Amino acid sequence: MRTALTALRGCLPPLLVHLLIGVPAALAVLCLRWYIAYGHCEYDDLGRRDLDGCTYDQIENSGFALIALILISGLVLLLLLVFDVLRPLNAGRPLRPRLLTLPAVLIPYAAYVMNGGG
Repeated sequence: MRTALTALRGCLPPLLVHLLIGVPAALAVLCLRWYIAYGHCEYDDLGRRDLDGCTYDQIENSGFALIALILISGLVLLLLLVFDVLRPLNAGRPLRPRLLTLPAVLIPYAAYVMNGGG
């Protein structure tokens, strides 16, 4: 029992950090889904019937969604780079515990989808 607790103690901090990084990652995925669905809309598409009936709101918000997607994705990548690569290399610690818990970044988005969102 004692060895299981020590093994979990080594993986718990990276797991918690990846869960926290998962919050902006979920926002990035939501921006990406919105941009894929409505980012094709332009003012020329308002009168066309074959492009999902684009609205003014979708056209005006597509630039904001793209900028938010780029900024939030950059933030997530920067946080992952700093926490998973740079800090362990500078401290001389192994990367393995952090890389094992890396899929936890997607848990907040999965929880959102499971609760009926998206």
